[in-house]
Amino acid sequence: MSLILKRLLSHDDILLLQGKMGTFFCRFATFLMSEGKRVHKVNFNAGDALFYCHKDKMSNFRGRQSEFDEFLTKLIDDKQLKAVVCFNDCRPYHEIARQVCKRLGVAFFVFEEGYLRPDYITLEEHGINGYSRLDSTLIDTLQRANDKPEFTDNRFYRLCVASMVYYVAVFVGQWRYPHYEHYRGLSLWAEAWSWVKAPVRKFTRYHSDKRLQERLVGQKNFYLVSLQVHNDSQISHHSDYQDVRDFISEVMISFAKHAPSGTSLLFKHHPLDRGHRDYTRMIAKLGDELGVQGRVFYGCDMHLPSLMKASIGMITVNSTTALQSVYHQKPTKIMGRALYDVAGLTDQKPLDEFWVNPTAPDRDFYLKFREYLIEQTQLNGSFYGKAPWELSGFYQSLAQDTITTK
Repeated sequence: MSLILKRLLSHDDILLLQGKMGTFFCRFATFLMSEGKRVHKVNFNAGDALFYCHKDKMSNFRGRQSEFDEFLTKLIDDKQLKAVVCFNDCRPYHEIARQVCKRLGVAFFVFEEGYLRPDYITLEEHGINGYSRLDSTLIDTLQRANDKPEFTDNRFYRLCVASMVYYVAVFVGQWRYPHYEHYRGLSLWAEAWSWVKAPVRKFTRYHSDKRLQERLVGQKNFYLVSLQVHNDSQISHHSDYQDVRDFISEVMISFAKHAPSGTSLLFKHHPLDRGHRDYTRMIAKLGDELGVQGRVFYGCDMHLPSLMKASIGMITVNSTTALQSVYHQKPTKIMGRALYDVAGLTDQKPLDEFWVNPTAPDRDFYLKFREYLIEQTQLNGSFYGKAPWELSGFYQSLAQDTITTK
């Protein structure tokens, strides 16, 4: 069992804040209760309340965001809570919670998508990625991790269904939570319209994207740029970019000036951002202005591992796809702040120099770093598939851990 889960289970009174859309936090609470923990939950909107199954062990926050500090402080004091758990530490309410926990000396744990995918999810204390306190200098002192995750049966359609139900519930019940501010900064209708556009764009561009992938993979002379969701907190909190467009512009300008002739550049759009943003015109216009038209490409429905293996190297702000690139032994350039942006894994040179002389990762160091991440932060499981406690062998591992610590 991951060390981070052991640390969480060392606390008996646990508060859950906002989780992933869907039933994950309900199932997680059930697991914690089965381990003898006292669990309470705070709902911020009707979607949160709908998906949480322990109705007698939850509170509803209906005040303004500016009032949440006082609300949370009183709740922690009244219920003598020792640990707070949330998904994504950069959501506005969770940023407030992190500061409250720091002030009160309460442990603060954060779930996030897995640093290593598939079949892993992330759980860290204090914060994730740019807020992580992991110390890579300790790698050689740690025990080996069990890097054989079981299949979690994660399914994208479950995310889609959960999202639609969640947003409908938020809309229908918004009168009960009149001051709720959504972390994405979008209205319900804007979010819903984006999800309507997404399958249309997928249908109309699927075949052209696949043809582009086949051509570039065959040529093997391109740099891959992995884009992130436009309002991803990793962009807003852990980079100096105000917008993904700024990142795209910087990369294209540098490519035009410094990349060897005969090479190409491919921007891979994030599938969850398909309905929200479309950079086709921007990239084409900038390509014409920079004189690299015909060398810069853009697509979404492509097989990322195939692109990575065929590419010269990859560039991203701080996406965890960078760790997949490192796994495939490809030079990888990080343009934001990330816990894995260290010598031996990613290229430390400026972007202008990366094009001509990209540095591949150190394979041995990567394998140690991977085990370090697994042991310290990763849980074999998924949010829309099997969770860690639902996988065979988990309780056996838990029982063994209990025996050895007695």
